[in-house]
Amino acid sequence: MIIVLHPNNEQYNALNGYQHNSSELLFVLDGSNRYIVGLEVLNDENFTEINEQLLQLERIEYTPINENL
Repeated sequence: MIIVLHPNNEQYNALNGYQHNSSELLFVLDGSNRYIVGLEVLNDENFTEINEQLLQLERIEYTPINENL
């Protein structure tokens, strides 16, 4: 089981596209059509400024994208 971070609409709008140095936070869609980002952003020094907001994101199980459709 892979756990990822999932924002609500308000969190998505506030955080998606955040940039610091050469890093950019971009949410992607998983197989359940939910926006997600990996847990590793919590340890990325480039996202220290928004870490408190990232910690508030819901932790959900990743749904793989079914490429056989």
